[in-house]
Amino acid sequence: MDRNLLLAIVLSVLIIVGFQYFFQSFTTPTPVNAPSKTEQLQKATKDVPHTVERAQTAKETTKSESEIISTGNTLTKDGKSVSTSEPIEESKIKIESPIYEAIVTNIGGKIVSFKLKNFTKTINGPELVNLVSPESGDTAAPSIRLTGSDEVFSDANLAYSLETKDTVINLSKPDDQKTIIFRGVSQSGLIVIKKFTFHAEKYRVDLSYVFENSSNHPRDYLITFPLRKSFYDDSQQFSWNSVEVLLDGVLKDYYFRDIKGDEELSGVVEWAGLGEAYFLKALIFAQRPAAKVTLLKPSKIDIAEILVRYGSIEIPVGGRSTETRVGLYLGPRQTDDLNAAGGNLGRALVFSNYQVLNIMSVYLMHFLRFINSGFSFMGLKIPGTGNFGVDIIILTLLIKILFIPLTHKSMKSMKRMQDLQPQIAKLKEKFKDDKSALNKATMELFRDNKVNPLGSCWPMFLQIPVFIALYQALSYAIELRHAPFVCIPSIYLCIQDLSAPDPYYVTPILMGGTMVLQQWMTPSAGDPMQKKMMLLMPVVFTYMFLSFPAGLVLYWLVSNVLSIGQQLLTNRLSR
Repeated sequence: MDRNLLLAIVLSVLIIVGFQYFFQSFTTPTPVNAPSKTEQLQKATKDVPHTVERAQTAKETTKSESEIISTGNTLTKDGKSVSTSEPIEESKIKIESPIYEAIVTNIGGKIVSFKLKNFTKTINGPELVNLVSPESGDTAAPSIRLTGSDEVFSDANLAYSLETKDTVINLSKPDDQKTIIFRGVSQSGLIVIKKFTFHAEKYRVDLSYVFENSSNHPRDYLITFPLRKSFYDDSQQFSWNSVEVLLDGVLKDYYFRDIKGDEELSGVVEWAGLGEAYFLKALIFAQRPAAKVTLLKPSKIDIAEILVRYGSIEIPVGGRSTETRVGLYLGPRQTDDLNAAGGNLGRALVFSNYQVLNIMSVYLMHFLRFINSGFSFMGLKIPGTGNFGVDIIILTLLIKILFIPLTHKSMKSMKRMQDLQPQIAKLKEKFKDDKSALNKATMELFRDNKVNPLGSCWPMFLQIPVFIALYQALSYAIELRHAPFVCIPSIYLCIQDLSAPDPYYVTPILMGGTMVLQQWMTPSAGDPMQKKMMLLMPVVFTYMFLSFPAGLVLYWLVSNVLSIGQQLLTNRLSR
C-alpha cells in the first residue's frame, strides 16, 4: 500500500470525524445593538416588548408582562393589572385521530398535549412522543400578545368559554375535521374568539383569531405569538435543537446553544419554529407573512423561546371584527407531512447545508424508500423489503457495481506497484542522500511502466461524498429512527435502531476485522514504518465507528466484504 493511499485514508478519517463539527455549520445570529433607555421608553407603546430585557426601563416592562402571562390579565397604561374574566373551571377536550392524540384546555385556549401515535420515545416503548409536554414548559397553539398604546394584553391564562360540551372528539375518517371554538372577553371590552381546526390525517392545526371591539373607540394593536420548547443537552452527537425560520425565502437556523443574547430577524417570515432532529413545531403564515422574529436567549432550565411579531391589526368599533389566520405544525420531519402543511414548510427537511450533499442525501433516501415500499415493473408488482437494513445492503451492492471498473483498475495498479517494489528499493539505495533525484527517478519509473500512484486512491475518494451523504440521511431521516435490521440475541447481534450505534458493537468489530483482512490481501509498499501505521488504521476506524449509526457501519462493513470478494477475484485473474 503506497504513501498516497495512506494519505487518502488519513484524509478520509479527518473528513468523517470533522465534518459535523467544522462543516455542518449553522447560521450565527447577528447581535442586535441594545437601544438606550430613552429609546426603550419611546418604543414601549409602538412595539411588542421582549420577555427578557436588560435595561432598567425594560425590567419594569418584563415584570408587568410576567404578571400578565401568569394571570391572564390586561395591563393598563398606568401599570395596574385588572382581571379579564371571572374564575372559570378548567375544561379539557381530547381529540383522537389515527396519527395523533391532542388535548386542549379552555385556560388560555391552547393545546396542552400533542402525542404522535406513530412514534414512541424509546424502541417498542409504551410512551408516545409528545410535542407539547405541559410539565416541561412547552407551548403550542400559542398565546396571543397584543400591545396597544395604553395596554398590553396576553391570554396565556385567560379563562375562555367553550362552545361545545364534548369532552372527546374522534376523527376516524381520512377527511374528518373538527373546529373547536373558544370565546373570551378582556376587562377593556376586547372580545377574543379562537378557532382550532383539527384534521384527521394532517399534523397541521388551522388557527383563527377573531377580535371584536365592544368599546366605543377603535383599537390598534401589534400582535405577537410566543412559542416555547424545552430541550435536553444537545451536546449529543445526533441531536439538533434549533430555531428555524424561512426568512425572505432563505432557511435560517440557529442552534439553541449558539444564541447568546436576544436577537432579531426582520423580513418576510413564511414560517418560524423550534425543532430537533426528527420533529418540529412551527407557526405557518401562508395568508400573510410575519414581519419579525425575536430569538430569546435560552433559559438555564433549558427552555428556548421565540417571539413572532406578526404585525399590526386594526379593530373597528360597532361590533365589527378582525380575523387573523395562521397554521400550526406539530409533527415529524417527513417530506409528505411537511408539504401537506403548506407554507413552504417542506424546506424544513434539510440533511446538509451544502447543496450537493443535501441533494445526494435526498436521492439516497428516495432510493431507500423506493426499495423499502416496493414498486411496479411492466405490470408486475415487486414487493418491498420492509427492512431498511436490507435496503442499505442493496444500496451498497449497487454502488459497488457502479464502481467495479474503477475499483478493478485501482487493484491492478496496486498490483503493478507491488511488482515495482524491488526497483523502487534500488532507487532509494542509489539516491538515499538526494531526495529530489529520488522523487524524479521514481516518477520516471512510474511513467515508463504506466503506473498511476494516485490510481488506487480514486475509488475511496469518490465514495467519501456518498458516505457523508448517507451519514446525514441516517442522522436526520425519521424513517430510519427506530428502524430495526436484525436481532439474534444468542450471538449479540441485535440492531433495532439503524440511526443509533450498535449496542453490542458487533458490526464495528466485524468491520475492523474486514479491514485487517483487506490489508493482508492488499499489495504492500514494503516500507516498515508504513506497515506499522497501516496496522493502526483498523483500530482507529473501529474506535470511530463504535459511535456511528449502525446503518452507516453496516454500509461500510458490506462494502468491505464486497471489496474483499473483488480482490480475491482480481488476484485469481492476474495469475
